[in-house]
Amino acid sequence: MSIASAQLGFAHLTDLPCYRLQFQQASLVVSLYGGHLLSYQPQPGQETLWLSPLASWRQQQPLRGGVPICWPWFGPIEAKLNPEQQAVPNHGLVRNRMWTYIDSQAHSDFNSLTLSISIDDMPGHRAKTLSLTLCLRLYADKLSITLECDEPMLQQAALHSYFQVPSLNACTVQGLGQRFMDKVRQQHFIEAEPVVFNQEIDRVYLEPAAQLSMQSGHYQLLIDQQGHDSTVLWNPAAERSKAMADLPDHGYQEFVCVETAQLQIATPSPLQLTQTLQLTKTE
Repeated sequence: MSIASAQLGFAHLTDLPCYRLQFQQASLVVSLYGGHLLSYQPQPGQETLWLSPLASWRQQQPLRGGVPICWPWFGPIEAKLNPEQQAVPNHGLVRNRMWTYIDSQAHSDFNSLTLSISIDDMPGHRAKTLSLTLCLRLYADKLSITLECDEPMLQQAALHSYFQVPSLNACTVQGLGQRFMDKVRQQHFIEAEPVVFNQEIDRVYLEPAAQLSMQSGHYQLLIDQQGHDSTVLWNPAAERSKAMADLPDHGYQEFVCVETAQLQIATPSPLQLTQTLQLTKTE
């Protein structure tokens, strides 16, 4: 028997097909469009994720905010993943397609919900149907998000999480390491933490810890990572925000993206990428 409840709409997205899952006081909402996690509340009214009020899913537009799923590539596709040089969207093929609800189950210490999607048009794999699975495990005090593809192949993936912050200037992220590729300046750097969000930040950290912490206001968000080789840190700042139609001009002040990612594509391999979130009060 399903323990998740289907619902039509979330926030201003009134016609979006979604599922809601609850365990004790904790709850989540995930959309079938994009397999997109829209909300995670450890307690009622205690939202962890940020969703743009201008997000739209019309004209196959990916949703802005929540936890977008980037797969089977991240950003612009690399040549080795696109041997035929096809015209394809950034961040893969699954952000703007409908996923399938598989099941939801009750356990003694968590409830789970599973979605999947099959694609048959990945560049270089057109004769094969590939499947990707999203498993959400909701505990009383944490949420685990796991993305899996059992097919050994060249693939990238990222959980592009948008975390809500009460003050961008007061937000700090620890555990990222010092080595990163700065995609804004197109250079590699070695710099000591912490990061100051006073400009556009788009960085791929190459030696992140298994556990990161994001301090924001009176709360600390612990971010556990498994199956990753990188962490992407992103905030568009003012100038770029004004150029993005689905982001309010000052929306950048309300979120920080801390993305658990598998980006190395040296050898064919399966994928199992997990991000676990736990919100704690610091005062």
